[in-house]
Amino acid sequence: MNMKSLAVPFLIAALGAPLSALADLDAGLKAFEAEDYATALSEFTVDAERGVALAQYNLGLMYYSALGTDQDFEKAMQLFALSAQQGMAKSQYYLGAMYDNGQGTAQDYKEAYHWYEMAAEQGDPAAQYAVGTMNFYGQGKDEDYGEAIFWYGKAAIQGHRDSQYNLGVMHANGFGTPPDAEEAHKWFLAAGESGSPDAQFNLGIMYQDGVGVAPDIQASVRWFVRAAQNGIREAQARVGIAFASGKGVERDYVRAREWFTLAAEQGDVPAQSFLGRLYLEGFGMEEQDLVSAYMWYKIANNNGDEDAAKVIGTLRGYMKPDEIASAEQRVVAWTSTHR
Repeated sequence: MNMKSLAVPFLIAALGAPLSALADLDAGLKAFEAEDYATALSEFTVDAERGVALAQYNLGLMYYSALGTDQDFEKAMQLFALSAQQGMAKSQYYLGAMYDNGQGTAQDYKEAYHWYEMAAEQGDPAAQYAVGTMNFYGQGKDEDYGEAIFWYGKAAIQGHRDSQYNLGVMHANGFGTPPDAEEAHKWFLAAGESGSPDAQFNLGIMYQDGVGVAPDIQASVRWFVRAAQNGIREAQARVGIAFASGKGVERDYVRAREWFTLAAEQGDVPAQSFLGRLYLEGFGMEEQDLVSAYMWYKIANNNGDEDAAKVIGTLRGYMKPDEIASAEQRVVAWTSTHR
């Protein structure tokens, strides 16, 4: 399981601004909400030049995101720096993100860490996540799993989904702490309930195998379904297996084929082989479909499933030459669109 990489969310509403500043910025904020970006840009510019930190922040966001103006990372960075120096946590976070990603400046992890940490110490969860991630990877400072856990924990209790997920990863694998499956389950559950597809998949595994929680095949399938609906191909394949086997759900070959197809189209090799078998046996269909069976076994074989070659050899003995040619053509067509 890989740690999540940093993502910079777009935020226009600043938190914790003085009421006087909010009054000064009322015209700009109303214009922004009405998507009158030209007026918002003008209003924020006036207040930014007066040194209002919130205006500098919002104006920086507009230059950063090309709203009402051309994208200008250097201008955005200047505005974030002015606001950050006045203590605005979100500006500190964005300034850290720009150093982190080399936007408007050369990439500089040490400077990124400095600004992330300032925002993190003010309680900004996105910045706390970023500090945790830099500690995990040793960016801008020495690798420190203990610090990573500390900062992920700060963000996680504020509901930061990826921090919750990463805490689960660290507790599951013993990074900076003794392995603790129950603690891993706790944080994967929090992240999964918040919509993390990777956490949902991990929960499916944990309930399936009884790791950190009592085995519960029905709960396992429910979590695999949620992950599958979010596009995790391995989860789609496991949901297909559940419907094909009738474990945790009522057996339904039609639904199994639907889930295997989704996974197979994303390149999941076991799903490609399972799909081939469904077509070969005619499960959930009125009759066998040897052309489709051959196609999916051949795709699986091309992707590394050596056992599929044996089935292909057997199929060739039952199929007509034109059927084999049709299947081979479908393999070529599929491969050309799935590179």
